Amino acid sequence: MPKTIIISDLDGTLLDSVDYSFAAAAPALKKIQALDVPLILCSSKTRAEIEEYRRLLGNTHPFITENGGGIFIPYGYFTFPFEAGESDGYRCILLGMPYAEVRKIFIQLRGRLGVKVRGFADMTVSEIAGLTGLTANEAELARQRDFDEPFIFEGAADEHFLQAINKEGLGWTQGRIFHIMGKHDKGLAVKILKRFYEKQFGNVFSIGLGDSLNDQPLLQMVDRPVLVCHTDGSYESRIDIPGLLKPGLPGPQGWNEAVLEMLSGVNTPRVHAIDILHSIFCAAIAAVDPYRAVLDSVTLKNNCLHVENTEYKLANFNRIIVVGAGKATARMAMAIEKLLGKKISAGLIIVKEGHTADLEIIGQVEASHPVPNKAGVNGTQQLLEMLHAADEKALVICLLSGGASALMVAPVEDVVLQDKQEVTALLLKSGASIGEINAVRKHLSAVKGGRLAQAAYPAEILTLILSDVIGDRLDVIASGPTAPDSTSFADAWAVIEKYGLNNKAPKAVIDYLQSGVAGQEPESAKENDHHLLKTRNVIVGGIRHALAAGMNKSQTLGVPSEIVTAELQGEARAAAGYLAQKTLQTYKKLSEGEWSCLLSGGETTVTVAGGGRGGRNQELALAFSLEIAGSEGVFLLSAGTDGNDGPTDAAGAFADGHTAALARQLGLEPLAYLEKNDSYGFFQELDALSGGRNHFITGPTGTNVMDVQIILLDKGHIPMLTSGRGDEKAESSSKP
Repeated sequence: MPKTIIISDLDGTLLDSVDYSFAAAAPALKKIQALDVPLILCSSKTRAEIEEYRRLLGNTHPFITENGGGIFIPYGYFTFPFEAGESDGYRCILLGMPYAEVRKIFIQLRGRLGVKVRGFADMTVSEIAGLTGLTANEAELARQRDFDEPFIFEGAADEHFLQAINKEGLGWTQGRIFHIMGKHDKGLAVKILKRFYEKQFGNVFSIGLGDSLNDQPLLQMVDRPVLVCHTDGSYESRIDIPGLLKPGLPGPQGWNEAVLEMLSGVNTPRVHAIDILHSIFCAAIAAVDPYRAVLDSVTLKNNCLHVENTEYKLANFNRIIVVGAGKATARMAMAIEKLLGKKISAGLIIVKEGHTADLEIIGQVEASHPVPNKAGVNGTQQLLEMLHAADEKALVICLLSGGASALMVAPVEDVVLQDKQEVTALLLKSGASIGEINAVRKHLSAVKGGRLAQAAYPAEILTLILSDVIGDRLDVIASGPTAPDSTSFADAWAVIEKYGLNNKAPKAVIDYLQSGVAGQEPESAKENDHHLLKTRNVIVGGIRHALAAGMNKSQTLGVPSEIVTAELQGEARAAAGYLAQKTLQTYKKLSEGEWSCLLSGGETTVTVAGGGRGGRNQELALAFSLEIAGSEGVFLLSAGTDGNDGPTDAAGAFADGHTAALARQLGLEPLAYLEKNDSYGFFQELDALSGGRNHFITGPTGTNVMDVQIILLDKGHIPMLTSGRGDEKAESSSKP
C-alpha cells in the first residue's frame, strides 16, 4: 500500500482567510496524526511564520517557505544521504534568489517604470498587519524574508510592471497579494520532496491542497490535487488541472472535508459510495449557496436594481437599509454588499451563533437557535429601531433564510422571552411541524406574520428569501415577517390543544392566545393589509434547486438519478420507511452491473420520547439502516443543508445495509438507541468502536434549504473517486 503524504498551502486553505484559524480542520488534523501521514506545509509565508504554525500544529515534518524558495528538512528525518546545507537543526535546500537581490531589482523596476507599487520592506509592521489581518507579532515574522518580496499596487495591477519582472529573469505569482521572486515555485520544491519520500518509502501517494494561483505548481505535481474555494464560494478560475477535486466549503472547512474524504479507508465499495454521496451533497450545497443565489437573482445596472421583472431606481431613494435574519443570511448580506457597497446607509442582520461572515457595512448579531435567547431579542429591537426611522424615500432590503423565526424575536406585550423559549421547546419536543410551530410563534410576535412590514411602512421593501420550507410558502418561511399570514389565533390555539400543551405552556402564552381567539388582540397582517402594498417577496433559492444540482452531479458521475420527492415530511422514522420501500423496489429493477441514485428533500420531525441526543437526519439514517438491514449495495446519506442536525455538531449520517449488523457485532443495539432518540450517540459509538465513518460532520455550510437524502444503489462496481486521478474515468463513462 503506498505511503500517503499531504502537501498543503496555509492562507485561505488550511488557515481561515480572515482569522488564520485552523480549528475547522481539527478532525482531519487528528486523523492525519493518528495515521502518521506526513503533512508538509508549503506556503508563501516565511520560515519564521511557518515554524510558529508547526509549533501550534505539533508538526515535525519538512516544510517549504516563500512559494518554494526553500525546503527545510528536520535533521535526521530521512535516513539516506542527500546534498543540502545546514541551519539550526535543519537540512536546507535553497531554490530561491537571495532576498537582497530580489529587493534590489524590485526597487530598480519601480523607479524606472514609475509604477506606484509597495513591498513589505516599504511598510511598517502596523501597515502589514492592517493589510493582511495579521497581529503585530505575526506581521513582524512576515517581514523576515529570505527569497521573495510581497507587494501591492496602488490601484489596479500594472501589467507592464509584471512583464518587466519576467524580462529581468525573475518571476512573480499571486496569492492574496503579489510576490516577486527568482525562478522558483512551489512545484519544483514539491517535486524534490516527493522524490525524497519515494526513496524513503517506495510507492507514495501525494495529496496537494491550495486555493490561489501561486498554488497551481504545487497542485500540478501531486497525484490528487484539491482546490479549496474562497469565502464567497468562488474558485480560482485560472487553475484547471485534470482530476481536480473541489470541496464545497471554503478554507479549513473544505480542507477538512477533502482530507477526511481521501483518508477514509482502503478502496472498498462503501468508501467509494461515500465518496459519491459526499460529492453529490457538495454539488447540492453549492447550488444553493446564499451568496450565489442572491447575485443570480439580483443585478445592478445603470443605478437600478433588477429583480425578476421589477426595477428599483436607486435615485428615487435617499436611504437603503438592509435587515434580516436566518442561518444563511450572512452570505446573502455579503452579496448585497458586493452589489451596493457604500450605497447602503445602514444594516443589521441576526444570525445563528457561529454563522457570521466577513461584512464591512452591515452589522451582525449572533443569537441562539432553535430556542430563542436574549441576544435575539436585543438584535430585533435594534432592527426595529432602524425600520421605525424609515420613511417613504427609503428602500428596505430584507434578507430571510431558515432559522429566522427563532433568531428574530420580539415578544408581544405581556409575553416575555422565557415564555417563548418554553413554548418553543415544548413544541419541538412534541414533534410539531415547522408550520405549526410558526403559527404559534407568529401570534406571540411583534415582527412575524407581516408585522415587520407594518413596522417599516411607508418604506418600500424588497425581501429576498432562501426558502427552508416545503412548498416555499411565504407565510411560513421565517414566519412570514413581510408576507400576509394565512393563520389565525384560532389556528395557533388548535396547535396548543393538538399537542396537549394547555396545561404545560406558560400561563402568559395561554392567556394571550385565548385573548386573541376572543378577538381582544390584533390579528397578524392579512392579504388586504395596506402595509403590504409596497412589499415584494422573492424566492432566490430552495430545496428544488439543491436537488436538481445533486441530480446533475450524479449523472455526470455516470450514475442515473431520480428525484423521489422535494416534500419529504412527517416523522423521521416513517419517512425512513417510505424511502426504504422506494429504495428496495428500485433496486429489484436494476440489472447486474447497474447503479442508480435516488434523491429527496424536505423536513421531517422527531417526537422525542427518550432522553438521547440527535436530530431528524440522524434518526432517519438510523431507522433506514434497520429497514434495509442485510441489503447489499444500498447506501444513504441524510443531512441538513445548513450543516446542523438538531442540537449536535453533526450534519447527519451515512447508513447502509451492514450498519445494523456491524453495530450488533460491536455490542450496540440500533433499535434501543432509536427508542431513546439517541441517534447521535449511536453513530458516535459506532465510529469510535469501528474506526469507520458514519457520522457526517461538515460544520456550518452557510446555507439552509431544509434536508437532503441521497441514496446510492449498486448492483455492480461503484466508480472510484479517491484513487489517483480516478475522476476522469468516472465522469466520462457510464461504467467504470
